[in-house]
Amino acid sequence: MSTALRRLAPAGPEATLAARWAAGFRGPLRLEDGRALKVVFPGVPGGGAGPDFTGAILDAGGDLLRGDVEIHLLASGWRAHGHHVDPACAGVVLHAVGRNDGESIATPHGSGRSIPIVVLPSAVEGQPSFPPPFTPPCALEAARGRACREPLERLGLRRLRMKAAAALPLVRAAAPAQALYALTLEISGGPANRAPFASLARRLPLAALLERSAGSPFPRRTVMAAELRGAAAQLIVRRAGMRPMASPARRLESAASLFASWWPEGEVPGWPSSLPAGAAPPRPLPACVGRAVAIETWVNAVLPVALASGAWPERACESVLLTLPPPGTYGKLKPLAGWLGTANARPFPSAATLQGGLLLHADYCTKGQCGRCPLSG
Repeated sequence: MSTALRRLAPAGPEATLAARWAAGFRGPLRLEDGRALKVVFPGVPGGGAGPDFTGAILDAGGDLLRGDVEIHLLASGWRAHGHHVDPACAGVVLHAVGRNDGESIATPHGSGRSIPIVVLPSAVEGQPSFPPPFTPPCALEAARGRACREPLERLGLRRLRMKAAAALPLVRAAAPAQALYALTLEISGGPANRAPFASLARRLPLAALLERSAGSPFPRRTVMAAELRGAAAQLIVRRAGMRPMASPARRLESAASLFASWWPEGEVPGWPSSLPAGAAPPRPLPACVGRAVAIETWVNAVLPVALASGAWPERACESVLLTLPPPGTYGKLKPLAGWLGTANARPFPSAATLQGGLLLHADYCTKGQCGRCPLSG
């Protein structure tokens, strides 16, 4: 089909275009600049803010492109959505559209780069092939029976050390207990309120929280929750569109319950005596603290601070991570879980393997390094 006819071709919903891109196309496509385009690997769905697909591998007329792919119904959607000045789109190497409603053969980015455009053929022109033309090597290795648990655990332990290194400045600037308190609050904020909850730890330090909640006739966690809510009253937090169980007030109540169990009445603001080396989340869990929240707190706060501060030996931290169950698979790991999972085994049976999957996703799947990871043979 000529370029002029393709520009007049009707475009389907953007989600349909994205689904067809993820499924793959039989045969080469044609870029607007005339080069043949072969999709070696369509990339991993972004699943949130940023490009629609990350870590794609493309052959553009013999040039190997590795990076992100952005999908739009119309080519003009790039500028309409502000992608031309969005730093998150700096790694986009292909703009896939349903219709090129402009005269340009490439999409300009604010950095000065020109991003090639491809108009995706209609379903009549080229049906998505099934199975997709490219199967990740890790999926082939898993299908052959290669165990992925050990390399994922190694990556998970590496991610723990990375988290400990990131927590070290906070440990040195304050104290291990304050660092644990601050990271727990930050994690409690969730993706929507991570930054304001982190500032809450500076607005109401641990020592002040313990002092204000001492000697009260009311339950300690209730008093702590009230103090945290009062300190957070002047913060700008997101509340709209959130589930009741994920509301800021509910998250603060959960954090207060943890703090009350770690620092009961009379406990000094030091490393909690209830967290000796190798301690796992208690059973039963404190009130208002769910299983997933407890595991996330141990993985992202307790273990990193314990390792960075020396409160626990490294072997104890690693042992806990290896034995913790996973809190649940993250949405961005669903493609990887599908590639690695088999009928007889889950890909992420522990918190360590799930952390390894996150590191694999960040360092390989989304960086155009498919085929080079430790699971690819």
